[in-house]
Amino acid sequence: MLYVDGMTGIMDHPPTVQWLYVLVASKFRLVIKTALKLLLIFVEYVESNCFLLIQAVHAVDNSNGEPPWSNIMRLLTDRDSTDTELLIYAMSLLNKTLNGIPDQDSYYDQVDALEEQGIAAVIRRNVSSKSNPLQS
Repeated sequence: MLYVDGMTGIMDHPPTVQWLYVLVASKFRLVIKTALKLLLIFVEYVESNCFLLIQAVHAVDNSNGEPPWSNIMRLLTDRDSTDTELLIYAMSLLNKTLNGIPDQDSYYDQVDALEEQGIAAVIRRNVSSKSNPLQS
């Protein structure tokens, strides 16, 4: 287990996780990348943090009238994005979060929300891309 000072405080304060998810929608790439890295650390810390992130995602996106994971999907569907590192962090966050969900119903609820927003097309586009850093 990764030890991060103050992680318990973050786990006990859902608005902080929501704020980090909101930062994923920033117009500044460095802010987005940092927020994604911090959320990755949060999800990797303890599997139960996956549920906390999912709750934060739903709270933020519901308050904005958008489907769950819309901030992440906006990043992944951005055709002008040349920052492959940012795309890798976004996909890693999705994968690690989905991997940490122990029950099928919750898992498929999240996957359905992602599929409705076109995750399959994003995956196909990135896998077939010649500049895909994952193919090396």
